[in-house]
This record gives sequence, C-alpha cells and structure tokens, in this order.
Amino acid sequence: MNETPIAQIDLGALKRNAVRIIERVEPRGLLAVVKWDGYGHGLTPCAEILAKAGATGFGVSSLSEGIELRRMGFSGLILVMTDWVGKPLGKFVEWDLHVAATSCFKVEYVASGARNLGKRIGVHIKFDTGLGRLGMNWKKADALLSEIARMKHLDVQGIYSHLGFNGPQDLEIGEKQIERFKHVLKLVHKCGLNPPWTHLANSAAAMVFKDIPGNLVRTGIVLYGQPPSRETVELLPLEPVMTLKAVVLEVQRAHRGRGVPHPLIARAPTDGWAIRIGLGNRHGYPSSLVRRGKFLFRGHSRPLYGAVLKDFSWLFVTGSRPQIGEEVALWGRQGGQNLWLFELAEKIDALPYELPTWLSKKIPRVFVEKSIDS
Repeated sequence: MNETPIAQIDLGALKRNAVRIIERVEPRGLLAVVKWDGYGHGLTPCAEILAKAGATGFGVSSLSEGIELRRMGFSGLILVMTDWVGKPLGKFVEWDLHVAATSCFKVEYVASGARNLGKRIGVHIKFDTGLGRLGMNWKKADALLSEIARMKHLDVQGIYSHLGFNGPQDLEIGEKQIERFKHVLKLVHKCGLNPPWTHLANSAAAMVFKDIPGNLVRTGIVLYGQPPSRETVELLPLEPVMTLKAVVLEVQRAHRGRGVPHPLIARAPTDGWAIRIGLGNRHGYPSSLVRRGKFLFRGHSRPLYGAVLKDFSWLFVTGSRPQIGEEVALWGRQGGQNLWLFELAEKIDALPYELPTWLSKKIPRVFVEKSIDS
C-alpha cells in the first residue's frame, strides 16, 4: 500500500476538454494557459497533449516555462504573461517568446531594452476594460496607442484585455467590456498597428459567449476540467483532470462530541469513524477547509469534519467500518461523482485554479494515459 498521497492526472480528460473548447470557440484559436506548471498539473505533459489537440499557442508564467515549451518542440505562439521584467530580454528574442505588457512602465521598459539590443521584441499590449486588475486604461487608448506606434523596436504582436466575467451572472459587465474592447481595436487600426493576435475571452466567456471579439480565446481552468464558477457547471461537459487521492492509514471509532484521537484534535459531529490519511497542510492542502469543505469517500460526498494537521489529517465518516487502504478523494472524481474545485474554493475565498497550484510538488503527479484516445 502506498501511504503517500498522489495527484492523478488524466491526460485523456485533458485532451477531450481541449477538443470540446476548440470546437466551441472556432474559428478562433485557443491560447491555452499553462501558467504555474500547468496549474500544478505538470507543464510539459499537459502542453504536449494540448498541442496535439490543436492549441494555437500557450500562455506561461515565466521565461523558464517558455523556454521549456520551445525545447519540447512547440513552434507556435508563446506569451510570457508574468514574471519577465528583469529577465534578460535577449532570451525572449532567442527563443521567440512574446511578453505581456500590462502598464506604460512595461511598454517603455521593453522598448528601451529592445533598442539597446538592436532587436525587435514581440509584445502583447493589455488594456483594462473593466476588470480593474492589470492593464492600461481603455479610455486613454487613443493617446497610448499613438505613442506605442512610434516605438520602432516594439513588435506589437497582440492587443488584449481580461473580462471581469465569471459566468452568466456577470453578463452586463461582460457586454460592456466587449464594447470597450471593440473600441480599442478600432483605435489600434487607426494608429496603423496591425497585430496578428487579439484576445479578450477567458474560460467563462468561452463557455457563455458565441460571438466575442478577437481571434484567440484565452482559457485556463476549463482545460483542466474545472468550471470557473457554480453558474457555469451545466454550460459545457467537463471532466476533471486532477484527482487528489489519499488512502486510509488508520481507523478509530468515533462518538459524537468526543475528540479523535484525543480531545484536543477534533470532536466527532456524530457517531461513526475517524480515518487518518497521509495528507496535511505541509502538502499544500488548506486547513481552512475544515468544517467548510467536502471530500469523496466510497463515491459519495462527505462534509469535511475533522482536523488537517501538518503531516496528516483526521476525517469523520459514517457507515460500515472503513478499511485500511480505502481511497479518499480530496477533489476530482471518484465513483462517478465529481468534487469541483470551485465548491472548495468558494468556501475559503479562493479562486478554483489556486488550489492545485498550492499543492506541493512533493506530491507525485501520476499520469494516466489509457483513456487518451477514447
């Protein structure tokens, strides 16, 4: 029995999710976001599948991730979305990597660096059309774009924005941002710029909007089989790619109101069983999910009562006595039942994609390929 928890990665599910999304957004291309080691799923194995499925390009979080994809043999668009300022700009030219410029400072920084190199560097310029997180103000786009058009060492490869849109409940703001982005694109052409790539839609928008400006759709969490929000669950069939698994290592009888394994750990909500698993908060599983989250056991969803400690957790279950070695799923799929990341994230004020990125790399990623062609 393997006592170590694992993250099982179903590459077949990843491929099927990607194909569904590509078919939905056609004729637009797919900019597959594989930031932060493919959201904790494994950068290279996931990128290989997504490239074979037809991804037009990739969004990565660092220079090193971009280089890794080039070494893998991918020749399409690679956009370094974060963590590039201060890195040697010559590497971006050498490996044909584009950078995301989300502020006037970053535009001027890359223009100055490119001029010093005597090389043109591919840039995607970001405008804030309403999300309020990153990007230059869309209201100032006319003056900003006129200035950018005069920066001869900038190779403006893309114009983009990010929707403050998480599902149908955000339709009004989504539609406003679409109109603002259309306005920005008109100004782009007015300034004589003709970038080959434009992108606005995120994962939720790809599921909701049939017609959205841009020739790329930028999706992340849905590729990994996770709806961005509760409101998007029924919009597109998705299969969870990662299932976080642990096995029962110890079983103790639990009595309502009494602590297990001693009164200072956790009190049982009802009569039943306390099970110990080898997953704790040092593995990146958040202890804040206690009394808020869920887990899967014997193919059924259970409330997460118990204690998440450093190296292991105690969970309470009811029914017949659990057996040593039985499997617990902390998220993902078990017995035909799905436990979505948003169901856990919404309980601790997190975003769905954050949970797998928090997961320690010491937890083995076990890649399943048997369903890849099904």
